[in-house]
Amino acid sequence: MVSNKNPDDQAPEKPRVVVDFELLRSFAAQNFRDLGGHPTASIRRVRAGKIFRSSHLAEVPPESPISKLKLRTLVTLQSRAEVKHLGSPQPATRAGVRWEHIPMGDEWFNDQGYTRIAPEPGREHLALVMHFREDWLRFFKLLAERDVYPLLFHCSAGRDRTGVGAAMLLSMLGVARDRIVADFLESNLVFKKIPLAAEQLDPVFELIDENGGIEGFMRKVIGLAPTELAIIQNDLLED
Repeated sequence: MVSNKNPDDQAPEKPRVVVDFELLRSFAAQNFRDLGGHPTASIRRVRAGKIFRSSHLAEVPPESPISKLKLRTLVTLQSRAEVKHLGSPQPATRAGVRWEHIPMGDEWFNDQGYTRIAPEPGREHLALVMHFREDWLRFFKLLAERDVYPLLFHCSAGRDRTGVGAAMLLSMLGVARDRIVADFLESNLVFKKIPLAAEQLDPVFELIDENGGIEGFMRKVIGLAPTELAIIQNDLLED
């Protein structure tokens, strides 16, 4: 449900989307996958068993593969309001797991829902990159630390913020764009009624190209140092 005007029918408000937290809760620990195994342009592969993505983890069924992961680091990209409504991620309570909460979207999310961050249809995922550049820098700096893997990162649905993060990361690792898009669209197996489209990543790829490729994009747009990017590549690519 989207509302464009305030109750008094005065000045237009930014469009708001009402979030069905009860429905979203049912997707706990779904949309999960290992980002490893993809071949890269350097004829190397992304290491399996190192970095994973998922939907929210307020509940993790015993039969879920997440229950068996020996995680070192858990990264939550949900806003504080989402964590409040859905619950804290269960793996954060495990001994030896470092939990990093990078709350993307606090300025948009509240108890009633969230404000749409991109006025132009089809550019929402680019807006997730541009509005949260400081958060993404914190995320990638974390990935450049030693001894953080295996690492799992997630948002509420595991498809938008998590999908953009995965697209940027796989680009950094040299994975072909058709494979990046395929990983992005895999979320549609879980969220069949609100499917993602390949074209939603096009503005992100265009911005990467405008900055001379992924290394220039990470340096100039996100602010990640080349040495940090090299550490991530070294840790997440097979020898």
